[in-house]
Amino acid sequence: MEKVQQMTRSAIRRASAIEVNPQARRNLQELFVNFTLILICLLLMYIIVLLM
Repeated sequence: MEKVQQMTRSAIRRASAIEVNPQARRNLQELFVNFTLILICLLLMYIIVLLM
């Protein structure tokens, strides 16, 4: 988990360092939201499998 947080932090820092137009920024945000949702779903599935 710690590694993932560090990676996302560095990615956010890199993305904010680069000036992009609003459309690209919106696309990046949607991608990031989708990515986090997929991660949460994978974690939930992993926990459910562990509990079974």
